[in-house]
Amino acid sequence: MSDNLIPSHPSPKLRSQEGDNCDLGDEHNETEQKPQLGTDDECSERPLFDGSDGLLKTECIVERFLQHPTMRMAGKGTRKSYSGAFRRFAKKVNLDKYTRRQVATSLGKRLILEYIVALPLRSRQIHLSGLAKVWKLALDLPWPIDNERDVGRLPKTRRGIVPPDDPIKEWHERLHDEPNPYLRFIWLEIGNAGHRPNTVVKLKWRHIRYDEQGMPSEIRLNGADEGTKRDADVAWWLPAEVSKTLTELRTMLREPEENDPILPWMDGWGDIQQHREMTENHLRNHWERLRSKYNLPKLTMRDVRHWVSGKCKDARLEEQARAYLMGHEQPINDMGDVYDNRPIETNLARQQEKFPHGPLGVFSKVNAELVNEVPDGLMTALLDYRDGRMKSTDLLDRLETWRLKSQEEALRVHL
Repeated sequence: MSDNLIPSHPSPKLRSQEGDNCDLGDEHNETEQKPQLGTDDECSERPLFDGSDGLLKTECIVERFLQHPTMRMAGKGTRKSYSGAFRRFAKKVNLDKYTRRQVATSLGKRLILEYIVALPLRSRQIHLSGLAKVWKLALDLPWPIDNERDVGRLPKTRRGIVPPDDPIKEWHERLHDEPNPYLRFIWLEIGNAGHRPNTVVKLKWRHIRYDEQGMPSEIRLNGADEGTKRDADVAWWLPAEVSKTLTELRTMLREPEENDPILPWMDGWGDIQQHREMTENHLRNHWERLRSKYNLPKLTMRDVRHWVSGKCKDARLEEQARAYLMGHEQPINDMGDVYDNRPIETNLARQQEKFPHGPLGVFSKVNAELVNEVPDGLMTALLDYRDGRMKSTDLLDRLETWRLKSQEEALRVHL
């Protein structure tokens, strides 16, 4: 079905049953399709290597690799990248015409090196890593390549570039008023926290913590329990705009259960399956559809992640607080990092101090002079009061403290 036939701004509808094949855009079924392995049970019931030393079967090797305990705990992206690298290698060298005994000799090493040297220089490192994983875990053979002796020094993978503010600002100004809180939250979540798609799709309502007024105030996620990349934890202080959008989204979803995903599966017509987790590809499709709907400049979620990281650096946000915000592996470079492990609450307070309106707050339409005059903490309190997150008495206390402090400073200057 053509993408042009799919509404670009659907009206959200909840579904009580799952199993509808109607998906987002052209993807009618996002369940990962495994290649056909043949009519026998060689890959599922009989050990791959039982002494018969028959011809290798690429898909059996990949299946064995994906079922290895080490890889079952790895992220989907990692499994896909490694297995894809091995499939390309196997096809290029016609691996299925050899036996395991043959590739265990110098032949295996020659096949690998001939394949690697034909690749672009910057692509060799990641392909070597993928092939080595499958070779050792699935073929159960020693890895025959010594990088220093056989390959030589390889350049590091090229780093992504932090995009300028202009395209980010254009996205924010257009999506700031997006009427669907589901779609608006996709932008605000990635634009303020820079989370990977792997993290976004794993966010559940039970990960949200609420303040005394019952408004969403934090998101905390245990990376090891949820299977994020490198088991990275998330602890994110929520700006008022994100908190408000989450409240609207919860209402739209009619009080979802705690184990339901914050962003459940939703197709191009706004049909929602509330208990079903969205896939990373599905999230990317929503992202591209938003870009097309508002005719926005080309930006990937990874681009925005780089932008958020750059803003954290510019604001001198402490590295541990940044890692918690973005769901990144905690930096441990020396014993100082080992001992300087601050409580989560401290890191959340640091996020709030540096970004009272989130990284996207740099595009706020608040008068710049007023922002410079009023302390960040007081501006945050005003927004919290507006959104029902702070009592009037608490706000008055903050205002009085600010007034008295200003008078004391004025007196000190006069004296």
